[in-house]
Amino acid sequence: MLYLKVTNLAKSYTSKILVDHVDFTISRWQKIALVAKNGAGKSTLLKLLMKEIDVSDWSVEWREWVRIWYLSQDTTLNETQTVRQFLFDFDTVHHREQEVELNIAINKLRITPYLDQVVWSLSGWEKKRVALTKTLMGNPEMLILDEPTNHLDLDMIEWLEWYLKNHRITLLMVTHDRYFLERVCTHIIELHRGKIVVFPGNYSYYLESKAIREENERIEVHKLKQLYRKELSWIKKSPSGRQTKSNSRSTRFDAINDRYDTLKDTVFNEQAKLTLSMQERQLWGKILKLKHIKKSFGNKILLTDFSHEFRHNERIGIIGKNGVGKSTFVRMILGEEPIDSWLVQAGETVVFWHYQQKEIHFPSDKRVSDIVHDRNLLEQFLFPPKQQHVFAENLSGWEKRRLHMLTILQNRPNFLILDEPTNDLDLVTVGVLEDFLIGYKWCLIVISHDRFFMDKITDHLFIFEGDGVVKDFRGTYQDYKTAETLKAPIDNKSLRPSDTSLFQGRQIEWQSQPNDENSNKKLSYMEKRELDQLTKDIVALEKERDEINRIFDQKDVAYDDIKELSVALWIILRQLEQKEYRWFELSARE
Repeated sequence: MLYLKVTNLAKSYTSKILVDHVDFTISRWQKIALVAKNGAGKSTLLKLLMKEIDVSDWSVEWREWVRIWYLSQDTTLNETQTVRQFLFDFDTVHHREQEVELNIAINKLRITPYLDQVVWSLSGWEKKRVALTKTLMGNPEMLILDEPTNHLDLDMIEWLEWYLKNHRITLLMVTHDRYFLERVCTHIIELHRGKIVVFPGNYSYYLESKAIREENERIEVHKLKQLYRKELSWIKKSPSGRQTKSNSRSTRFDAINDRYDTLKDTVFNEQAKLTLSMQERQLWGKILKLKHIKKSFGNKILLTDFSHEFRHNERIGIIGKNGVGKSTFVRMILGEEPIDSWLVQAGETVVFWHYQQKEIHFPSDKRVSDIVHDRNLLEQFLFPPKQQHVFAENLSGWEKRRLHMLTILQNRPNFLILDEPTNDLDLVTVGVLEDFLIGYKWCLIVISHDRFFMDKITDHLFIFEGDGVVKDFRGTYQDYKTAETLKAPIDNKSLRPSDTSLFQGRQIEWQSQPNDENSNKKLSYMEKRELDQLTKDIVALEKERDEINRIFDQKDVAYDDIKELSVALWIILRQLEQKEYRWFELSARE
């Protein structure tokens, strides 16, 4: 069923074309991600679809009955209401069903502590979470989300991923979270040089298709280069006679030259790899030793007796909820934050550099090339020659972050500390940064909510659990999540007695999980039987889930039935999540 039809959509600012006369459609149940480089017009395209920008020269046709909820990056709330009043203001027939799910979302996004606060008193990131909660619970047929994971902790991001994946809803979102792109999306729409390219598949399929396109463009650039040289040679040798033929050949040469220049620069910028040709600093002997580190602010304890000795080529990721002390920890390492009780010893050859979350300013009289002198390095980090002459202070926020990153890298640190380095960077730039960091030979600490980035870059984690507790885990983030899942199965005691009684006595079976020590062994006979049964269970649960959703689609469902079905659906989804985790764990060893 068609939800949206776009015809001849176009938008430009001055000489920059953002959207160049495109056509596309969105159908029911599709889950679509919109991807593009920063500045290419993703947020503008969403505003065009929502008709927040003039629509006089083209057509955006929504089905009249489609209920759309839109979360933009600059969503405004009613500042005079309390959070509770704002969230529980329902006007739909599925009021009770929404209330059940809303309470779950409030818990998952940790909004409970400020439910009775007035909206105006909230911080910016608290308002974003409240706006996200309201958007999800608005009972829409379609969600449009612009960077929904911004300002969310890792556990919130994972819950949102699960929610969007398992709910029957049509989705269009802009996100840089590659696990969302891989696990949630059924289609990828790329805004590429003003045109829309649709990829029917998840992020892996998009990357494969994009690689083929880039290879074809490299071939085309090579052919154009050869043809350009041939035509240039003819032009130089062209006799003065045969003026008509000469003019025609010259015109052809100009067209080839323009095409070659345009495609060459574009392909180079989009397929750049960051390499530092400068001489690297050596790292000898002792690197960094932390012993019995303690830190608190009043009654709030951040660290209690933390010790660690860093070794060569350690690549540590730091994760934890907002406010548990991750950024404070790295500032203590650098001597930028006082430590209550400590012993910090850094080696003589250690050169620290710290990339952190802050507003970036450059001298008003300095151009990009004055900040970073290596022009090849600038080009590799997506600053083409023309942009190198722009005043650095006139760059956009995400361009300033890229330039600031380069100022750190060109100083050749051998102990690099990155605090949320992927914030405000597009997928192309993040890819360039990842390629560089994968080849980085020295010590690295990364704080990030980007799970995909962490899995590629780090292999050792400090998990800040709060109240001064820091867990040391050897492995990637996905290794950690798998280990936590295996040793902590879902607890059915969290169901209230009234909830379970509404389920009319249905038997709830929670799968037991194996110990970590068995994770690399081949499947036993019993485990193979378990895997077969899990497959059948998952299919059965999915049918039950779909049947309940079909009932909810009906307009004449009684209130008591809605209440009972809501609880039943919640239990089914939890069972389904648990069984899918176990299925993936067993199938990986098959």
